[in-house]
Amino acid sequence: MPDAQTPNPCFQLNEVVQDFSRPEDGKPREGVFVEAEFGKAVLRPLGATGPERRVDLGMIRSLDPRETAPGTCGKPRRRPFDGWPL
Repeated sequence: MPDAQTPNPCFQLNEVVQDFSRPEDGKPREGVFVEAEFGKAVLRPLGATGPERRVDLGMIRSLDPRETAPGTCGKPRRRPFDGWPL
């Protein structure tokens, strides 16, 4: 579970994150970060196989090591996060 005392980290577009708002089988769901608005994160499912969902920013956390998944249409193309764009 994310730590309420730690400030929200910056998430990168298309970064794979863990969503603790509604666990499945006792484990956090994974989603792809799209944007943040009004304290909520907009997440899409891996591969964009379903609707986007909005969750509190405090309920998501980056993977360790961080990954991105820019793919769509059922092909998430996950890969390691190689740093911030210049």
